[in-house]
Amino acid sequence: MISVSNKLERSVKSAYSEVPFYMNLLYESNKSIDDILSGNFEDLPFTEKNKIVEHSGDVISARYIPKYLSKELLFSRTSGSTGKYMDIYWAKDDFTKSMLELWIMRKKYYGIFPKDRMCCFYTIQETDIKNEQDEYKEENAWIFSKVNLSTARIIEIYKKMCEFKPKWLILQPSIAVLLCQCIKNNSLMGLDSVEYIEFNGEILTDEVRKLTKETFNCNIANQYGANEFNSIAYECPYGNMHIMDSNVYAEAIDEDGKAVTDKCGEICVTTLTNNAMPLIRYKIGDVGAISERKCECGNCSKVISLMSGRKNDFVICEDGTRITSYVFVRAIDNVNLVMDGVVKQFNIIQKDINKFTVKFVVDEDENLCQLEEIFKESVLEDRLAYAEYEFEYFERLLPDEKTGKLRYFLREMDEI
Repeated sequence: MISVSNKLERSVKSAYSEVPFYMNLLYESNKSIDDILSGNFEDLPFTEKNKIVEHSGDVISARYIPKYLSKELLFSRTSGSTGKYMDIYWAKDDFTKSMLELWIMRKKYYGIFPKDRMCCFYTIQETDIKNEQDEYKEENAWIFSKVNLSTARIIEIYKKMCEFKPKWLILQPSIAVLLCQCIKNNSLMGLDSVEYIEFNGEILTDEVRKLTKETFNCNIANQYGANEFNSIAYECPYGNMHIMDSNVYAEAIDEDGKAVTDKCGEICVTTLTNNAMPLIRYKIGDVGAISERKCECGNCSKVISLMSGRKNDFVICEDGTRITSYVFVRAIDNVNLVMDGVVKQFNIIQKDINKFTVKFVVDEDENLCQLEEIFKESVLEDRLAYAEYEFEYFERLLPDEKTGKLRYFLREMDEI
């Protein structure tokens, strides 16, 4: 089986012989650990957040129970963007190993070291409760809360950044838009110390990338990760998102449950470093494609292309079929192409069959009628031919205070 790699084989063997959750799966299948190791990796069952949450007391490896009970394991929590939070536990050494390849790539591609000063934003769920405050400092980092980001608060944060002189920033796209708009609207002097910005947590559109590049004039990279695994993939200077092979094994799974290459599927990830709480064939909830691609950067790892933020980001059509909400991202891209980047932020809500609310953040004095017509003409999907759109305009769209994320599509109706 695990001809895929020795590291993958060790992870599977450890999980199915030491973790009660997986040992129970083994028992229910009437198989032995030798059967598992001699079979095909693709025959192993999938796991999901709901199952892990339901069996939270059984997902810690027996080897690490003493450290779990003595609270020596590192603790984090998923953002809750799916509606449920999941507690994640790491041994300290494993946590460090999981970040090693990311730090190597940061240094290789963009000259960023752990000692370099950095600023970022957090939600309460992403950190320990003792940090439930507007901001806090670590040795080389100044970290700000995403809560209550009024214009006055963003200006205050920006002034503190200028004082701190960070070499790099970690931003979610929605936070980057707020920061860039605030700098522009209030004629704030640029953060000249910033040489690199890393995006994570949300889908990064070309328009947000362009706006950030124009504002900060620095290197930009996208990082795809999750609290369950830390870094999953990282963007090289040639624009490819390379999978972190030393930390995870990633698959794209089609509707028949088969791993596919160069085709869109549900992203499924297996941890290779977290021995305390291993996740095997874990459906992370994202949709994308995984492919082999020769890259000029020299990285031979597979490349991942995300198609939408979450698996449940699908539009429900009148005939009961589903289409990816990425159809709206393509429409926005076309609007920005025709109208020179007019849309800075957007959020689309499916209220009912063929009824959508479209929220836009745009520059002032734009031709809104033209914008709306181009958007509707750019939704190239026959099943949405009779869709009705209600347009609303805002100065800014804020990320959700609980999850810390701004999702570009929401569905406020059940599947039919």
